[in-house]
Amino acid sequence: MGILYGSPLLAQDKPLEWHSFEEAIQLGEENQLPVLVEVWAPWCGWCKKMQNEVYPELSENLSNQFVWTRLNRDDHETALQFKNQTFTPFRVAQQLNVQSVPALVFLSPEGKYMFHISGFIESQKLSSVLEDIALATTSGN
Repeated sequence: MGILYGSPLLAQDKPLEWHSFEEAIQLGEENQLPVLVEVWAPWCGWCKKMQNEVYPELSENLSNQFVWTRLNRDDHETALQFKNQTFTPFRVAQQLNVQSVPALVFLSPEGKYMFHISGFIESQKLSSVLEDIALATTSGN
């Protein structure tokens, strides 16, 4: 298989395509792709570091095997539909077991919670996690 994680040859030519939360849940189900939810906050320096340094390093191939969305954990105003209920992004983050930022939450194509990673994660390690999830998802495990 021979994939070199973090190789400059795999870096994206275009940025990740981020969707609104509700759109990401719908696209995940329609396309049978897992949904990756970045939970962030405006004051979070590590969140900005993820945006500026980690996501641009992901291979386009890996980034296209997930539907990407973001939730501002400090947003107590916006109304989102999730699990047939209305929640604020703050409440959705709570529903997804997120207690700190940055966090990456992995949802099944049906929008069910799989697991999450809290804290900053280097691009090479994130690529490895994404590769494992993509393989498990495409093999039906």
